[in-house]
Amino acid sequence: MKRIALVFVALLTLNACSKNDTEQKGTVSPQSTNVLASTNNPLTSSQGANQKTKSVYTSITPAETQQLIKQRKDLLIVDVRSPEELKEGKIKDSQLLPFWNIMKGQHQLPRNRPLLLVCAVGGRSYGAMQILSRQGYPEIYNLKGGISDWKNARLPVIY
Repeated sequence: MKRIALVFVALLTLNACSKNDTEQKGTVSPQSTNVLASTNNPLTSSQGANQKTKSVYTSITPAETQQLIKQRKDLLIVDVRSPEELKEGKIKDSQLLPFWNIMKGQHQLPRNRPLLLVCAVGGRSYGAMQILSRQGYPEIYNLKGGISDWKNARLPVIY
């Protein structure tokens, strides 16, 4: 039964990886509506993860992501691509944790830090966000459009 669930999640995630998937471009959780402007938002809160707030589970644009990185010094940037894909560039201070490791539960991500998930176009990181949310991680952000949209916005990458 566990294998069937893993295969199902994998198929959903692989389907979401398509850049032409219109659902991917507008997919955000209810909490994401103007997530950076909210006064009770962990992104703008000085206490951040220490506050007892609702779980954050949302996709954010490259501009919002850049703001999040600047504001949240405790943010853990997790690149869920394969090691080979890092040749295309990565966000500074990101750590590699391939998607399949997350799917298999082969990770030890801290629960007391906000997570920013990044992949090529946003599909795998969105799938990883769903998995980690089900595992009880309280604050997870997905880079909408992935490293592709990040680079198209002319934001910095390291090689």
